[in-house]
Amino acid sequence: MKQWLSFIFIMISLIWLTPNLVHANKAVIQVDHLNIRSGPSLSHSIIGKAHNQETYHVVDQKSDWVQIQGNDKKGWVAGYLVKMKQDQSVTSKVDHLRVRSEPGVNSKVRGYLMKNEQATKQDQQGEWVLIKSDNASGWVHSDYLSTYTQKSPTENQTKTTSSLGEITVTAAILNVRSQRSTNSSIVAQVSKGKTFPYIAESNGWYQIKLDDSKTGWVAGWLVTNDDAGDSTASSSDVTKITLQFNGTNIRTGPSSNTTVLASGHKGEQFNVLGKENQWYKIQYQGKEAYVAGWIVKEETSSSDADAPAPSQPTKHGSGGLDGKTIVIDAGHGGFDPGAIGISGSYEKTLTLQTAQQLKRTLEQNGAQVIMTRSNDSYVSLSARTIISNASQADLFISVHYNSYPQSASATGISTYYYHSNAKSLASNIQSGMRRTTELRDRGIRHGDFHVLRNNNKPAVLLELGFLSNSKEEQTVSSANYQKKVSQGIKSGLENYFNKSS
Repeated sequence: MKQWLSFIFIMISLIWLTPNLVHANKAVIQVDHLNIRSGPSLSHSIIGKAHNQETYHVVDQKSDWVQIQGNDKKGWVAGYLVKMKQDQSVTSKVDHLRVRSEPGVNSKVRGYLMKNEQATKQDQQGEWVLIKSDNASGWVHSDYLSTYTQKSPTENQTKTTSSLGEITVTAAILNVRSQRSTNSSIVAQVSKGKTFPYIAESNGWYQIKLDDSKTGWVAGWLVTNDDAGDSTASSSDVTKITLQFNGTNIRTGPSSNTTVLASGHKGEQFNVLGKENQWYKIQYQGKEAYVAGWIVKEETSSSDADAPAPSQPTKHGSGGLDGKTIVIDAGHGGFDPGAIGISGSYEKTLTLQTAQQLKRTLEQNGAQVIMTRSNDSYVSLSARTIISNASQADLFISVHYNSYPQSASATGISTYYYHSNAKSLASNIQSGMRRTTELRDRGIRHGDFHVLRNNNKPAVLLELGFLSNSKEEQTVSSANYQKKVSQGIKSGLENYFNKSS
């Protein structure tokens, strides 16, 4: 049997030309029932199946094998049975460039691109280009687009190509990008332990020189600055640091690969014990811990001694949620779009918009909020629960939108819980949303979801409407609906905490 399978693989490899695996960030499956294996060879066990035209994120590449990841699937597939793709970035030449639902001037306008705003090119039909951006996805006329090219260094960046020092890669595979953004195109990939000279540093990113004399940008939190060494002496003037973001990881060591001790909140302040590379060593609950230096605010010994030092997270408002901390989880993200609506809306975009509106609503009513993601990035299910479990939050809310293409008439909102300690929370939130949105009440249900099952906080997952229903998709995509549903969740939370006190 193995010999017969090997023969099939050889024959298929003669039919398909082996693609260039370098610099691709997506893999499109070219056959049905493709084996996903635990390692990069035929001798490794089969752990799943991939199917024709499914698209996956590329994690790693070894010889003729590609490691892919998407949804709950992760493993190795034969490289000659996939088509490697690299997203092309384009920018708008004008302000308020219309993004349309179909390739034509008479189709519905979904949104706009501003001048120099970057988007990802996904397809093209004649003079019309299908794009995806943070603000809108749809069709735009090619006359108003230009291929993205890296801008010249700003005045704040170095204009010399001489090396400022060296960095060493700490991630298994690190993307080298065309600009200082995770949304920019990938120009190369480098592996853990490789050292490169850098010629510029800006906003937590390093511009490095590759072996072929090309340059690109790498994330500073995935490398170490070899010239910094143990920089405790150079940071001796820094006495305290203040966290700038909710959900900041507090770790056991000076690396993003070390264990997360806890999740910090915006405004929390810690005494500095020292600095290693770009990480501050702090005093946390009587122990030594580390926080990334590029996401904190430093306070030196020369700072105003009369300035108040907050010992608790900064309050954003007052109301019935004072003193409560809530984790908001925007479902899907990055290469995982979630459900796709009738008109082409992405669940991942709507969940992020709704999560951000919910964050504002809860903070205005006194709550502290921790976001599992605050941009269009992929966060694994396990990472979402780790953020929740490591925090001091009171509860966890995962935001989703529903889809049932088999029945376009399906409508309504529902709330899922797994552990019995979250049933009351689910009931109160569902009641609050029902009153403010007036959508069909599908009730509360027991749901065996990873983010609920593996959560040690009272946790719920909200399905806030059906994108497979054209009318409901239009409703839930509006800012007005997202404000209403956020108010309903807030009311439900207030009732829940009042009953629990």
